[in-house]
Amino acid sequence: MAKQFAFKDLLLPYVVMVVVIFIIQDATYFFFLAYISIISLVFLIGHRLRDVNICSIAFIAMIPVLFENIIFTTGLISLVSTPGDRLIQNSLIYGVHLLKELIILVPLTYRVEISKRLFPKHKIRYTFADSILPWLCLISAAISFFALIENYIRNGKGYDMTFFYYAFDVTGYLNYSIFCGVLVVLTFLSYKEAYDFKVPSIRR
Repeated sequence: MAKQFAFKDLLLPYVVMVVVIFIIQDATYFFFLAYISIISLVFLIGHRLRDVNICSIAFIAMIPVLFENIIFTTGLISLVSTPGDRLIQNSLIYGVHLLKELIILVPLTYRVEISKRLFPKHKIRYTFADSILPWLCLISAAISFFALIENYIRNGKGYDMTFFYYAFDVTGYLNYSIFCGVLVVLTFLSYKEAYDFKVPSIRR
């Protein structure tokens, strides 16, 4: 029997296409605007479902965006470097990204334990996101670390190594996209469990 076509079959290719367009166009502002909007919606749905697991992960997902905006958008650290200070400036940029990933790694790894202490009356459980996201964060931290080392080899020693330099932005987009996708799937499953796809009533 042939499988019937469903709209959901287009979801993954559509998401991949959108991410690729963002990467090609380097539309950082619109990418993060979409990311913040989706994570905010996920948080609101989690709050409506009274699912602390979704809310806590969504809150953690907001931290790196806020961290980067405070550091880079406000001008505390410039994203522009000149040939004379390229080694130091790039080291600061990659170092901040590495620090960000390590900061996020702690609450991601101990999310359940922290949530149980903060919300003892709520149902806290391990989700599939708790298995995926710490590893995703570790991979991002490793990329930042290797980019930092490569920067020293390239700008400090003069060797022409640019693999992580060119891959850094792409992996950043992919990291946020996967993080967002995992949260959306987690919210979808929680919503299905709570309402079985029925429209929730505003009545208590």
